[in-house]
Amino acid sequence: MLSRRHLIAGLAATGTAGALAACSPSSGGSGTDDPKTLTFRLWDETAKPAYEESLTAFTEKSGWKVKIDLVAWADYWTKLPLDVASGDAADVYWMNSANYVQFQESGNLLNIDDTVTEGTDQWEKSIVDLYTRDGGLWGVPQLWDSIALFYNRALTDAAGIDPATLSFDPAAPTDPLRDAARVLTVDGAGKHPGDEGFAVDSRAQYGFNSQADRQAIIGPFLASNGADWEVDDKFAFASDKGIQAFQYLADLVNVQQVAPSAADSNESGDVTRDLFTQGKLALFQSGPYNLKNVADGVGESFPWGIAPLVKGPAGGKSVVHGVVAVGNAKAEDTKKDGIKELLTWLGSVEGQTPIANQGVAFPGNTGAQQAFVDFWNAKGVDVHQFVEATKDTTPADTGAKANAGLTAAIPIFQEIFIGRTTAADGLPKAQQAGNDAMK
Repeated sequence: MLSRRHLIAGLAATGTAGALAACSPSSGGSGTDDPKTLTFRLWDETAKPAYEESLTAFTEKSGWKVKIDLVAWADYWTKLPLDVASGDAADVYWMNSANYVQFQESGNLLNIDDTVTEGTDQWEKSIVDLYTRDGGLWGVPQLWDSIALFYNRALTDAAGIDPATLSFDPAAPTDPLRDAARVLTVDGAGKHPGDEGFAVDSRAQYGFNSQADRQAIIGPFLASNGADWEVDDKFAFASDKGIQAFQYLADLVNVQQVAPSAADSNESGDVTRDLFTQGKLALFQSGPYNLKNVADGVGESFPWGIAPLVKGPAGGKSVVHGVVAVGNAKAEDTKKDGIKELLTWLGSVEGQTPIANQGVAFPGNTGAQQAFVDFWNAKGVDVHQFVEATKDTTPADTGAKANAGLTAAIPIFQEIFIGRTTAADGLPKAQQAGNDAMK
């Protein structure tokens, strides 16, 4: 499945070293001398078979052949600017929100409003909004994800906890999330945080995955507490409400002791996912990018489900992000008609149905989404909470240098989670460092 770092903003999005098995290396240069062959670049090996099926049908319909250029995520954003500069960029390629603006501002992307005229009213609105800038749309929605709450039904039922009712309030002495997470956290002797003799170093089960995860934890909690993440392409998260929410998250780790150590989750965000699949974490807030990981990891070990993400004083606000297919505005003239046809196909229900049928991700065309829901329903998994989460959202990162800003801010976020600095001291520094990096 697609990992957070693939869908939102790279390594800086989570501060982790990776969640997906290594992708295959690039198949070589993007260019082709065949005037009836197009190139399509992507970074996810898991999605490649679905696109192969889709593009085979496209070739049969249009006569245009398409060569898939698979470039590993670790190399993608290093290789792409070089290929664009040298004129060797693919005719169509995957793009994320934290990187697209720099290519759009330099005139390298086709304006989709001028390129695709069919089926655009079926595209997921939140993704269209994310890639709309300067009066145009700069990518065709392909995949998207939102945030909800995976829960271990065996643990929550035994504790008498309804995951659908969880909420947080940093201004209150306690709240349903803290109360539930305390009950769901136990040490080797069966004691809970706050009990006399509770041994934090021998915890056998954790309540909640509070961690330095931009998409699944930090973004939703700050927005749900009424804080802005950015304003006018500048970070603005170090407000009073942002600091309050951030300290709340860090306290779940270091004061309430209901979340795994940040020393572990800072090193790899997958630690909490793996604890969940092992039955050692009761509540795991994440996205559909982890559906396959969870389903495969849990197997028949215990019953689990998906509830709404944890709500705050301002509601439950999900970060919704998506991958788009962009058109190379500087491709050879002989390819331009083919690029238009390919982008139209990639945005259609027919073009995206293989993505849904193979359970890869929620497709960007809403007409194909039921097939993805049906795929998981057949496996006994109800994914509708991810759809519900798109109805109340907070923006993902945009801006020409968003990745640079996140890269500068994430290490300071991690220091807050590990307890070496407070949110009041660290968050303004993270905001300043991020904004300086984006200048």
